[in-house]
Amino acid sequence: MGCELTGPMRSIELDATSRATVGRFVWKCYIAVAIALLARANTLETASKCMLLYAALMIMVASFTRQRYYAESFNHWSEALWLAFVAAGLHLMQ
Repeated sequence: MGCELTGPMRSIELDATSRATVGRFVWKCYIAVAIALLARANTLETASKCMLLYAALMIMVASFTRQRYYAESFNHWSEALWLAFVAAGLHLMQ
């Protein structure tokens, strides 16, 4: 009664837009943590606020470019949600 893997393992292939979105998200996380480490305030709080600012900017970009949230591909809406989720997690950790 164990969990068996049926079929070969397939890697997940992302389209160019999704790869760019994931890359931007990772860079924004790095930059927010770097800013938080250089600030003289609480590191988690500063990183959380930076990520919230980035999320707000991504919402504005997605709105101005009239993007929709798609299940098939990541875009600025996805990035805004991820940034807000990580910011909320950092806020709860402090």
